[in-house]
Amino acid sequence: MKKLMPMLMSIVAVIAGVVFIIAGIHSLATKDLYDSTVTATVVDVQEEWDNSDPDDSRLVTTVFIDYEIDGVKYEHVESPESNSGMKIGDKVEILYQSKDPSKISAKNITTGAIIFIVVGALLAIGGVFATVKSFIRG
Repeated sequence: MKKLMPMLMSIVAVIAGVVFIIAGIHSLATKDLYDSTVTATVVDVQEEWDNSDPDDSRLVTTVFIDYEIDGVKYEHVESPESNSGMKIGDKVEILYQSKDPSKISAKNITTGAIIFIVVGALLAIGGVFATVKSFIRG
């Protein structure tokens, strides 16, 4: 069991890395669907402590926005981006799909996608090396 655990963890790292890479590629592939911009207003900011990890309790901020497109109001929608500095009344620029304005995204799709791909590649490469190392020691 002692030898099996490091190998399983390295395989999990490879799988997680591949998932991150796929998510990043998907974001890049669909970024052109978000073809319009609108200014939204922050209408609610909710903060709660995430205590799921007793060693790393952190404050999680969820921001809700209202926006209007072609006379249709979208109210109390979870914002695609949020931080603890946002407050009620703030204006934020978001992207939306002109074919389906209920689908929104943060303005920095490309940056987020690239970060996902890089993190995924690092996880996958590290997991592959750890797996190979586990087999060699086997």
